[in-house]
Amino acid sequence: MRHTTVAGHLKPEEIKERMLSSESRQQFQRWQVIYITVTKRLKAEEVSELVGVCTGTVHQWVHQYNHKGPDVFILQGRGGRRRELLSWNEEEELLEELRERGERGAIVIAKTIREYAAKKLGTEVSKDYAYDLLHRHGWRKIEPRPRHPKSDSETQEEFKKNFQRLWQPPFEPLRRKTHAR
Repeated sequence: MRHTTVAGHLKPEEIKERMLSSESRQQFQRWQVIYITVTKRLKAEEVSELVGVCTGTVHQWVHQYNHKGPDVFILQGRGGRRRELLSWNEEEELLEELRERGERGAIVIAKTIREYAAKKLGTEVSKDYAYDLLHRHGWRKIEPRPRHPKSDSETQEEFKKNFQRLWQPPFEPLRRKTHAR
């Protein structure tokens, strides 16, 4: 096998300095591979044994360093919400539409939220999408509303006064009598 060659982006002293000031183990290993390859002129198989990674990984890191420069080893966290169906603002707009609908008297349930989201996206969404959406935006059901916005309290009171209550005897199911032995 032939020796792995590294582009001369940095001097060996600078590579060693970056290796020693690495913020994570992964970053340290990458710089270690480059440093060993530059100073010892070893083959990728030998470097992989020293560092504890696969030979393909050594080739990949050297290739990245050669083609993208030393900044390729500045690792950044992936962060959260890598797979979002709607952006934060789009989700807020969706919830605002649903809030207005709820204030007009409609009962907004998870199924309704899913249907709105599916219509907006043009594709089906999972069952728990609605609950996750509400949780992300700090919505929670504290208590049921005391009365419907369109209700008429006078009509309800009138109904309560005039409703004829009929007494019905409680239902007793037929039971088989068992004989004691």
